[in-house]
Amino acid sequence: MKFTRRAFVAAASATLALPAIGRAQNRKLKLSHYLPPQHQINTELNNWADQLRETTGGAVDIEVFPAGQMGPPPRQFDLARTGVADLSFVYAALVPGRFPLTDALSLPFLFANDNGDPMSMADASYIGTKIRERTAAEFAGTKLLYAVVSTAGGFFMKDKLIEKPEDLKGLRVRPTSAAVAAQIQALGASPATIPPTELADAIAKGVVDGAIFNFEGGKAFQLQQSVTKVSTLANSTGYFCLVMNSDAYDALPADAQAAIDAASGPDAGRRVGGLYDAAETAGRAYMEGEGVEVLDLRGDATTPFRDILKPVGENQIAALKADGLDIDGLIAEVEAYKASL
Repeated sequence: MKFTRRAFVAAASATLALPAIGRAQNRKLKLSHYLPPQHQINTELNNWADQLRETTGGAVDIEVFPAGQMGPPPRQFDLARTGVADLSFVYAALVPGRFPLTDALSLPFLFANDNGDPMSMADASYIGTKIRERTAAEFAGTKLLYAVVSTAGGFFMKDKLIEKPEDLKGLRVRPTSAAVAAQIQALGASPATIPPTELADAIAKGVVDGAIFNFEGGKAFQLQQSVTKVSTLANSTGYFCLVMNSDAYDALPADAQAAIDAASGPDAGRRVGGLYDAAETAGRAYMEGEGVEVLDLRGDATTPFRDILKPVGENQIAALKADGLDIDGLIAEVEAYKASL
């Protein structure tokens, strides 16, 4: 059948008459992350993609690429920023110095109460997403859909239970970020950078004495093979986020953008943070079941840690102010949200 100019014009007119969301049914988007397929975030992102595919009738069709298939962990943000991927799940600490104001969410005990109890990751992630406008400049080129703020952590040690700062003196401990490395140094230990995939072996061989880690990650990376003592302390956080390339978002029709917005935002951060809470509880039960001794540093036991780490936080704040960043405004907003929950 000959496709005449009249037929072409008629087909184009019919397409333009469709709702915008219908015209984008063949839009394929790539979502990259660095975590293994069995990790809960991979399941979550695939469920999220399925939800959007159904909600938009296929207008937003997202394929998830796990385990760093599109690039190594430190490149995840740039994959989305440059458009190599349309979306990426990012761990900010993997790119030291790239997100200084965001890194301030790891200020000592910012997400802990006076007793030293950590805020739930659901609530912390809600707050982390609510303040995204304050940190938006650090994510230029992308739209931050939601943040996940991990408040779980502690000293995962080969054979030494950490009860007070002096217990860390002279030890080698793997940090989670540059900010946490400064805390480790202030506590008298030496930071040592080791990929999580190599950590269990490094602890077993004495390359390091332990690591700042959490139970969910400890289970995933089988740290119970070499870790026998854990002391939890709410002195820092980890910041993760789902970002989307700004041009990819802007290219979508308004209805598709609205669908993404509805499936994102603070409530999505709270929901995904809740998944991390559940995984942390399960990870702790698993490691305790494997014979790992756990001590929760709370109440008066946190006082010497607070005293030593206070100047570390003050130095971090001073450096941000020197760079002209509104750290006071960020802290005030975090505290206001904390008080409202």
